[in-house]
Amino acid sequence: MGRKAYRIDEFFGVDQSRNENAIAPGMSADACNMDTENGSLAVAKGYVRHIPEPVPGTEPLHRLYVHQRREGEQCIAIAGDVIYAYRDGAWAAVYTYAPGLAEHRFDFAEAQIGGQDHLIIGCGEAQLVKYDGETASLFGSAEQLSDGHVLYLAMYRNRLFSAGDPEHPNRLYWSELPGSGRSIEGWGPVEASPNVEGGHTEVGDTGGDPITGLASLSNQLLIFKRHAVYRLLGDRPGNYIVEEVEARGERPAHTAIVPSGEALYYLTGGGLCCFNGVSAAPLPDARRIRTVLAGAATEDSRGALCRDKLYFTMEEAGKSALVEYDLMRCTYMMRRGFTAHDLAARGGTLYLLSGTRHVCRFGEGNTYDGAPISAWWQTPLTDLYDKGAVKSMRELYLRGSSELPDSVILMDMTAGRNTATHRMRVPDTRADVVEVPLTGEGRTFSMRFYNEAGGHFTLEAGVELAFEERRRTE
Repeated sequence: MGRKAYRIDEFFGVDQSRNENAIAPGMSADACNMDTENGSLAVAKGYVRHIPEPVPGTEPLHRLYVHQRREGEQCIAIAGDVIYAYRDGAWAAVYTYAPGLAEHRFDFAEAQIGGQDHLIIGCGEAQLVKYDGETASLFGSAEQLSDGHVLYLAMYRNRLFSAGDPEHPNRLYWSELPGSGRSIEGWGPVEASPNVEGGHTEVGDTGGDPITGLASLSNQLLIFKRHAVYRLLGDRPGNYIVEEVEARGERPAHTAIVPSGEALYYLTGGGLCCFNGVSAAPLPDARRIRTVLAGAATEDSRGALCRDKLYFTMEEAGKSALVEYDLMRCTYMMRRGFTAHDLAARGGTLYLLSGTRHVCRFGEGNTYDGAPISAWWQTPLTDLYDKGAVKSMRELYLRGSSELPDSVILMDMTAGRNTATHRMRVPDTRADVVEVPLTGEGRTFSMRFYNEAGGHFTLEAGVELAFEERRRTE
């Protein structure tokens, strides 16, 4: 009988791309509400209320936006047919769509109009709305050819681009170039200089392939359609070029398109995708959450980038779930146990519009606004590629710590078909090593680490499982 060790040198993230026997010990086919940012395994932080007062009313919540202004940030929330702004310590209704909207889809763009910061809001069912931090009013006019019912918005090379006009679903509009009395509210010709005028073009030839989203990078504007992706190149109407780009995978919701440097990321039912400046395709590791996505809906996904991490909402059996992707480590983690109506990021903070109608700061506190966090990490079920050997569990060695007093770590040790639960008190210091005696044997084994009653713990990298191997003699 030989004594051996199974080591988890470092914790990474979820990997459902292959059979569990083939994934590394530091990956998990089933993990939730865990943080592995530094290689250790910790119960993830929750969220706390950023604004004490909930968004008014009982109408469904649709969007959240954090508007950056010279005077500071303002949170904008849309519920029902009303746009609310939080200012001077209270929510204020700044605009109401009358007689009301049917689909309640919205998009945003920030720009200066007349030297003043504005938030521009599109819905695709009514004229654009502009908000200057105090009052909201209609954007543009029929005389300026800018009163269309567009939805999708993007600022590119100081012009406002828009699409989603139900009367012209393939049409891309652009505004005049601001300056010399012009503003982005003008979308018409300028006889003195065609290079600064507004205008429009049709993208694609098929009426059944409407524009479904816009996103801008420093050197191009991406135009998402139902079945294709195009881009606009050039810096003025005289040299604009619209061309189709190579795009594999499904098309995203416009609310799930997130820029990061010179790339765009978006989540679809087929996985996390990236436009790298030339082509769009699923990431090489997109299949790591394929089991999760197989049972989820991403048609109304919301995305945000905060401190080198991407966050995307989706729906699982009528409940919210959050995909977290670390751009630096290329790892996935799932977050569950709360409702997320929308996400917004600003200044290194991720904001969430919660199920209690509160704007919250994500990644703070040890609860989800008072609700306990249930966290777990399942190691791969493995036979170590030695199916003939019986593994007899002997001891588990680990180090850990906690921010909360009297915290415990729960671990289910499964060997073969038998599972034993072990309750371990978190060590007083990170220098201590906990030794957990184990029993049970089988040809396969796995471990499940989880918290108790929302408790917090951190497992240091370098968990070690000692076991003995023997061969059946009968």
